Amino acid sequence: MDNELTTEAAVPAQGRTELPAGFHEMVDDLKPIVRGAHVRAQLKVNTEMLQMYWETGRTILKRQGEEKWGTKVVGRIATELRTEFPNQRGFSHSNVEYMRPRRPAPAPYARTHDD
Repeated sequence: MDNELTTEAAVPAQGRTELPAGFHEMVDDLKPIVRGAHVRAQLKVNTEMLQMYWETGRTILKRQGEEKWGTKVVGRIATELRTEFPNQRGFSHSNVEYMRPRRPAPAPYARTHDD
C-alpha cells in the first residue's frame, strides 16, 4: 500500500560521498561554539561545587557552636555524606574538616570616606 508507514528511518545523504561546498568551514565554525559551551558549563559546575563546600562547612560550624558538638561528629558527617552520595568525590573526613571555616568570615567592606 502506498499509505503505509515504513519503520526504517531515512538517513540524509546515505550513500553519497560528496559533501556540499563550505561543509568543512561550517563544521570549523561550530567547533568553538561547542568548546565554549563546555568551558562555561565546567565553570558553572566548579562555582556550584565551591558554593556547596562553603555552605556545608558553614552549616557544620554553626551547628557545632549551637549544639556543642565535638570534632568527632565531622567524621560521622563525612561517612553519612559518602553513603548518601557514593558517586560524588570530596566527602572524606579531612575534606569535610577543611570545608569548615577556620575563622569567621570578614565583615562586608564598609566605606569610611567618599572617594
